Amino acid sequence: MFEKILVAIDGSPASEKALAAAVDLAAHYKANLTSVSVAVTPEVVGMIDEVDELSQSTETHFRRIGEAAVEYARTRGVALRSVVVRGHAADAIVRYTESEGVSLVVIGQHGHSRITRFFLGSTSDRVSEHCPCTVMIVK
Repeated sequence: MFEKILVAIDGSPASEKALAAAVDLAAHYKANLTSVSVAVTPEVVGMIDEVDELSQSTETHFRRIGEAAVEYARTRGVALRSVVVRGHAADAIVRYTESEGVSLVVIGQHGHSRITRFFLGSTSDRVSEHCPCTVMIVK
C-alpha cells in the first residue's frame, strides 16, 4: 500500500513520535523511508554574512537530527535516508513529497498555542491540506 514513506522531523517530541510511527510503518510495508528536515530561511536579516552563518548552523543542526534518526531506524532494522531542505516548512515538505512520489507523509502534531493555531494554522494542518498523498498526523 505504501511504497515511499516520508517523515518530517525537527527534533521535537512530536517529531520523535512521528519517526517511531514511520519506522514501524516502513518495516510493516517494507517501504522506502526518508526523513526530511526543513531549514527555515529567516525572513528578516541584517547582513548577508549573518544569513550564511545562520543557514549553515541550522543545516548542521538538522543534519545531526537526521543522523540520529538514521541510527534509530537502523536499530529497528529499517534503512532511512535523511534529507535537509530549505524553505517554509509546510511548502518544502509538500514540494519534496510531490517531487519524490511519496505515498505517505508522517508528521507530528506540533504544540502551538490554541490562539496561534487558530489564526495561523500549523505545519501539520497545511501539509495535510496540500499534500497529494495520505498524511498521518501523530499525536
